[in-house]
Amino acid sequence: MTVTSNFYDWNEGITVLFEASGNSAVSENLFKVISSRIPIESFIVFQYHKAGIPEISYENLNNMDHRNNLKSYLDGAYLLDPFYQYFVEGDIQGPLRLRDIAPDHFLKSDYYRSYYKFSGLRDEVNIYIPLSDQSALALALGREAGKRGFGKKELAILQDMMPVLNSVCRRQWQNTAVKAAQGNIRFIQALDNFGTSCLSAKESEVLHLLLMGHSAKSTAARMGISPGTVKVHRNNIYAKLDISSQTELFSLFIGALAHMTGDGSEDPLIAYHQ
Repeated sequence: MTVTSNFYDWNEGITVLFEASGNSAVSENLFKVISSRIPIESFIVFQYHKAGIPEISYENLNNMDHRNNLKSYLDGAYLLDPFYQYFVEGDIQGPLRLRDIAPDHFLKSDYYRSYYKFSGLRDEVNIYIPLSDQSALALALGREAGKRGFGKKELAILQDMMPVLNSVCRRQWQNTAVKAAQGNIRFIQALDNFGTSCLSAKESEVLHLLLMGHSAKSTAARMGISPGTVKVHRNNIYAKLDISSQTELFSLFIGALAHMTGDGSEDPLIAYHQ
């Protein structure tokens, strides 16, 4: 039986990966193993926590602007990230493409226009690996602008890698997740409470969905109301917050997070306007 070059390279990569278990070389070897089967340019290892700020265990970004953009992500933009939201809302594992989970107006959202488009990415896949009931590892695979998007065949290849990825990643990071899961929940509470000091309950719900990039139609479907009612709520939100656009709404949200005090249990706009 002849062993193909690709199969030999894969097995050699897996051997090196397991040998690196327990030290800092694991992340770099994960990138090498995955990229040997799936062409990718960027690789970031996130630890997502339902009760804390995401942590970055590894990144291979060479562009300083992209690294600075990543800092903005951790400063609060992550709360509106479809990948992070998907983790918070459900029990998930395996590979998922951005296009499969993003809201219908993602490309028009201010998260995209103010943050994501500066990441330099054309497409992204996150591979979720649960570490506990409150934490998961997210292996973020990126393709740069100008490249083709991830196809279904590539997702199937990534799915076939899951037994190896689950074993290596849990061995490397599971113990760290227990301690980190007890982290700071103030940003998550701040998102839930943003605008509540001056908006009605329905307006706050509309605000939350609009910030995440949902259109009036998508917001209406989620809330069980008409798109026209959503637009009325949106106009009332803009008037009460003294803004006139979605871009101003996103800027106000990020600005309020930067001025937030306490544990996030009150509307961050209160401290922002003081």
